[in-house]
Amino acid sequence: MNRILIALTLTYLSAMSARAQSEVTELPLARIEFPKISLLQITFAQEPTRILPDNPIPVLPSLQDGPAPCPSGTGESCALLGGRAYFSDPIHMTEHDATWANAARNPAMLVGYALNLAATVADIEGTQACLRRHTCTEANPLFGSNPSRARSYGIGIPLDLVAYAALAFLKKSGQGNPAFGILWGSTVAHIYFASAGFTYAHVVAPTSTNSAKPQ
Repeated sequence: MNRILIALTLTYLSAMSARAQSEVTELPLARIEFPKISLLQITFAQEPTRILPDNPIPVLPSLQDGPAPCPSGTGESCALLGGRAYFSDPIHMTEHDATWANAARNPAMLVGYALNLAATVADIEGTQACLRRHTCTEANPLFGSNPSRARSYGIGIPLDLVAYAALAFLKKSGQGNPAFGILWGSTVAHIYFASAGFTYAHVVAPTSTNSAKPQ
C-alpha cells in the first residue's frame, strides 16, 4: 500500500512539474533590443564643438590715399624707391593710368591744358596785333612771315592738341611730372610771346619793314 501511495505521489509531482514547465514556455519572453548607434554619429559626438572665426573686417587707412609707402616720412630717403627721397603725390602725377583717357582727365593735366590753350590764343592775338602795325614778323617758319589770323589758328591749335595727346601718353606711363613741366614751360613761352606782341603793337612802326622785330 505504501508503495502505491508513493508512486501516486511521485506521479502527481511529476505532472505538476511538467505543467509548470509548459506554462513557463508559453509565457512571452522579453526581447532585449540593443540601440543602433551609427559609427558616423559616434565620430561627431567625440569631436569637441568648433567655433569658426568671423570674417575679417578690413581696416581703412587713416589717409585717403592709403598709408605712405615710406615710414621715414616725406622728404626722407626711402628703401622702396632705391634710396631716393619720398614725396607724397596728392594729384597722382606719378601713378600709371589704365587708359589714355584716364591720364588726359587728370585734374592737373586738365588745368594745364586750359592754361596752355589760353596762352596760345593770347600769343596768336598778340602776334596779329603787332603784324597789323608792321612792328614785328612771325619767326616760326610753319606760319610764314606774315600769317593771317585763320592760318595762325589753323596751325597753332592743332599743334597744341597733338602735344596734349602726347603729354597724356607720357602721363599714362607714370611720367606725369615731366609732362606737366613741358606743358607749363610751353605756357610760359606763349605768355612771353603774347606780351611781346602786344608791346610791339604799341610801338610806332619803323620806316622800313625789314627792321621789324621777329615774333
